[in-house]
This record gives sequence, structure tokens and C-alpha cells, in this order.
Amino acid sequence: MKTRRRKSGNRRSGDGPGLSQLGLWRLGLAIPGLVAMVLVILGTLPIGVPFLGPVLPAFGLIAVHVFALQRPDLMPHWLAFSLGLLTDLLSGGPLGLTALVFLGVQVLSASQRRVLIGRPFLLGWGVFALVALAAAVVSWIIACAYFLDIVNPAAALLQVAITVTLFPLIAAPLLLLSHRMTGQAYA
Repeated sequence: MKTRRRKSGNRRSGDGPGLSQLGLWRLGLAIPGLVAMVLVILGTLPIGVPFLGPVLPAFGLIAVHVFALQRPDLMPHWLAFSLGLLTDLLSGGPLGLTALVFLGVQVLSASQRRVLIGRPFLLGWGVFALVALAAAVVSWIIACAYFLDIVNPAAALLQVAITVTLFPLIAAPLLLLSHRMTGQAYA
């Protein structure tokens, strides 16, 4: 009985994936973090609202929530914390406040993965609204303790309203990216 051998070109047997394939694979793993970092930067650009002043939508919060829910392996604790620190540095807020909030959102969202995956988008949007509101309340409480004063909650509530309103525009491409990375069909 004859056995057939495959021609392997220049590769020796046992070499595994080529360096270019390994580099592309690692770059693919970094994409959610890079996209989240860009969203954090975009989220620190103030949007002027007439009579209210600058408002900063929490695009980073959306990214942390979506990636922690869809691909928690690509939004680990350290990345969520780092994105929060970057947000604090760029926005001038108390250092560590957003980092703790993003870490809490990452833990909460990843823990609800089994419940929320495969559910309608409107349900996910509603859940995000609750997550964003909880994050704003926690941020407000920490900010009040940090400044030893009662901070006006209007800005935090306005940020929640704007972030929740913009959620579909930011989350849809993130969901598409997540589904393409896992090879799932986008519903």
C-alpha cells in the first residue's frame, strides 16, 4: 500500500504556522483593544451642547461593555482598567475613577454573557442603558467622595443620555467586528 506525501514547499515538517501568519493572528487579537482605545480618545473630545457646555459621551464604556459581553477573552480586566486610566488622563478626571468603573463594567458584562448572547438588540440596548446608569451613579458617588462635596448629577445624567442614545451607532460596528472575529453570522 502506497502512502501519499504532501508537498510542503519550503516548509520543514514541524515548523507550525509561519511568522507572517502568527503576526496577523496576534494583530487580530489586538484589534478590539485598539478600537476601544480610539473610541476612548474620540469620547474625550467634548461635544458642545447649547446652554449646557461640553459633554463627553462614554464611547469607551460602550466598547468595554460590548467586547466584554461578546469576546471577554479580548477585553481582559487589565485592558478595561487601562482604558479607564487613559480616559481619566485625557479627560482630566480623578485618576482611577473611570478605571474602576470600566473594570466593574467588564466584570458585570462578562458575567452576563450567557444570559444576553443571542438576545434581540433592543434588549441589549436596554441592558446597556442600565449599565451606563449604574456606572454614572457609581462615578458620581466616587466623585462626591473625592471632592468632599455634592457634585451636580446633571452632567452625569446628560452623559448617560447621550451615550445611550449613541449606543447603536457605536455598538453595531463593534458587534460586526466581534462576529467577524469569531466567524459567527451577524443577526
